[in-house]
Amino acid sequence: MEETTIRVAVCDDARAVKLFMRQVLEEEGDIEVVSTTSTGRAALDDLGRCRPDALLLDLVLPDVADPGVLVRRLREQSPGTAILLISNTPEPQLEEEARRLGADGWMPKAQKPEALRAGVRQVVAAARRGAPARPVSHPAAAGGTAPS
Repeated sequence: MEETTIRVAVCDDARAVKLFMRQVLEEEGDIEVVSTTSTGRAALDDLGRCRPDALLLDLVLPDVADPGVLVRRLREQSPGTAILLISNTPEPQLEEEARRLGADGWMPKAQKPEALRAGVRQVVAAARRGAPARPVSHPAAAGGTAPS
């Protein structure tokens, strides 16, 4: 792998979502999914081992009572990893939660493939540039929106 490859971890309790994310993210060759987990505990364990550039984190996980605690622990474990919240939650609530939790960005799970890849690339590029801490945005907004 070349050094510019973006390393991504995906944490979602739905197997189909993890498979979709891997297929879409790896399609163009510059993004590698290095970890897929189903629980907050497993994400914490894997983060220390694989040190991804970005973590796509489902807002609702079966073993996570308070996502704020999980995000804080993830930040402690791997401060260089950008955290993007993903969810089927309506966009205004998802944005509010991302801001409250201190995530680097957010995006709905229902996303066009090119918008998903663009969102990951954008948040990782910002982190690599040392952009202001924890900007909360829908990083793929410029790349399109999910089909209705």
